[in-house]
Amino acid sequence: MLFSHRVGAGPDGDTGRPGTRSSARRSGHASCGRAFEAVRVSLRRAQLAWPWLAALGLAALVMLPRLASPQFGLLDDGLMLRTGRQVVGSWSTVLHLIPDTGRFFPGYWLTHAVVFALVGARPFAFFAVNTVVLTVVLAILGRLVLLAGGRPPHVWAALILLAFSGPTVESFYTASKAEPLQLMWIGGSLLGTAATVLPAGWIIRAVLSALGVGALLLAHTTKETSVVMLPISIGWLAVAAFSGRRARLRFAATFVWINVAAALAFLGLRWAYAPVPLGQGWYTRAYALDVTTMGAALFRIAAWLVRDFAFLLPLLALGGWSVIHSRAASRQLLVYAGLWMAGWLAVYVPWPATFEYYLLPFAFGAAALGGALIGDTWERVAGDRSSVRRCVAWSVLTTTTLLWGLTVANAIADARVQLSVDRANADLVEFLATVPARSRIVMNIARVNEYVAELPMHLTEVKQRPDVSVTYGASAASDPTPAVPLFVVTPEMAYSPVPTVRIAPLAPAAVDVEATHGAAAGRAALVYRGRRQAKVLELGVHRWLCGLSAPPIFDATYCPSDRGVFYWQTFSYGWQVHRLVATKEPDR
Repeated sequence: MLFSHRVGAGPDGDTGRPGTRSSARRSGHASCGRAFEAVRVSLRRAQLAWPWLAALGLAALVMLPRLASPQFGLLDDGLMLRTGRQVVGSWSTVLHLIPDTGRFFPGYWLTHAVVFALVGARPFAFFAVNTVVLTVVLAILGRLVLLAGGRPPHVWAALILLAFSGPTVESFYTASKAEPLQLMWIGGSLLGTAATVLPAGWIIRAVLSALGVGALLLAHTTKETSVVMLPISIGWLAVAAFSGRRARLRFAATFVWINVAAALAFLGLRWAYAPVPLGQGWYTRAYALDVTTMGAALFRIAAWLVRDFAFLLPLLALGGWSVIHSRAASRQLLVYAGLWMAGWLAVYVPWPATFEYYLLPFAFGAAALGGALIGDTWERVAGDRSSVRRCVAWSVLTTTTLLWGLTVANAIADARVQLSVDRANADLVEFLATVPARSRIVMNIARVNEYVAELPMHLTEVKQRPDVSVTYGASAASDPTPAVPLFVVTPEMAYSPVPTVRIAPLAPAAVDVEATHGAAAGRAALVYRGRRQAKVLELGVHRWLCGLSAPPIFDATYCPSDRGVFYWQTFSYGWQVHRLVATKEPDR
């Protein structure tokens, strides 16, 4: 024994003060124990906190340009602000909005109305909320990768791949997109379901399951495509049943019934409050299993995948070997992520439009899959004794990094285009807010687009100018005797990357204002011209697909004839405004 009884000592080994030394010894052991416990708890907390800190840092880095230049856009942001103002004070109206479209997404309106109630029509505040949402989405991804058996290399790779993807840039650089909220609610439901597998009482598991149902219902009512999680969950259940692992089977089975409950609740709400069936709304009836539509959609989806996710190709080449020879956790993550990605692509095949931000949920799964493969490959580089396998792993990582550079370059181009368009549109709104009372604005475009509806909403909600009216077309722009102040707004755009972030289709101007009204005679005065420019490098590797099919299967807008794979130009976007001078006195 380290401390033995000495001759003449007291009953506790002390000669003068019975019990003192032993008490001190016990106190010392207790102090050491408390210190070690404090260290253990601190390490545990750091292990739980570091994915959140990493997510916060990446989200701040990605969103910094947007936070430095916050503007609302002319695609849905005005409608979001107007609806937010209407809903505040009358919350039940979210169940009855835009019924003629056939859509039913009250969760989307409710969430944005809450944000509007808190921050008002302040673009910086909306993008600050987007930064928080991106942080949460990234943190959820990191947590799910850890729960699936991933280690720090897997988590870091997954977070970086998602943070710098093209769909992330477009989704979070716009204030009104539904996909960020949709993904956050689905991720929250997955975390709640995963927590039910941990040892706990039935009451706690019931509460967690209810939270999972609630989060998934919010996802369904934010964007209806979330119902694809039901077939995805059934696929996960089949994989779990094949694996024979009780924990996986319990998770998958729980998530299936959570999906069933959320889907039934959503259908019940839609049946009760949506007056137009899904196939009869002027918007939703475009969702159809039509061969031509689906063929063109498959081409567009393939183009986006090659453009934004080419870095997965070398990883997938190694993926078959990884599924067979890697550890069980990685195999599970690869299969689950693969089913997720397939589901989120299939849900958009019957839709006649394909935008980059639609692929944000797909990017979430691609980041998880890529993180698993990159993490395993990195560990193979560090620990494999075979020089041949290490060489192959280094080659895969190098190729992946180079192809990921293409993704980042296109994401940067998307960000620059988005910022330039929103700045130019905000400049236009700023100028039009100064026109005389009861002025009429004519959008000089050949076909109506979203700007015609959005511009008056921005003037009303942001600039408090409800007296200004907005119309479009050649007849309005050609009025020779305007009775009220008349301003003709003509768009200008050049050298846009294709495809890129969503911009309203700007057909050629409906009328040449100066030629029609005679600028030299003083009847048409150019009172404003503003444009924003940005150098963009477009790496259009997707154009290699253009020669593999013919119309109507491929979308010709993805295959412009004036550029090759590498396209370096100065993107320019802006507006010019002419004031038409009245030739007679307005009626009194």
